[in-house]
Amino acid sequence: MITYRSDVRPDVRTIAELYRAALLNRPVDDLDRIRRMYDGSNLILTAWEGSRLAGILRGWTDEARDGYVCDLAVYPDYQRRRIGATLLELVREGRPEVDWILRASTIATDYYQHIGWKKIENGWSWPREK
Repeated sequence: MITYRSDVRPDVRTIAELYRAALLNRPVDDLDRIRRMYDGSNLILTAWEGSRLAGILRGWTDEARDGYVCDLAVYPDYQRRRIGATLLELVREGRPEVDWILRASTIATDYYQHIGWKKIENGWSWPREK
């Protein structure tokens, strides 16, 4: 049975292991950077099977207008069980005024449309320098 929590943040090694397994392009060998990523986020949702982390979502929101989903990762052996979709539903739940944005990983470009998210064309990016 999968349980969802918003009151716990896994340690950075556990997060890095999940990112690595899920093929999420994140700085998995720079644990301090992952710690800073999570320290700067006000939205962290996790999915657990017992004491094992199954999935995680990290983001930001002002709770009034804007929200951004930074990371969504689910262990491969837990995929296709609606864990990612449920984490995204929990983000939206109770926040009808928030306009949510996310950037899809190249390996998940079709996933979001499949669960009802709308593709946007307007936007700009300033790529990170390192």
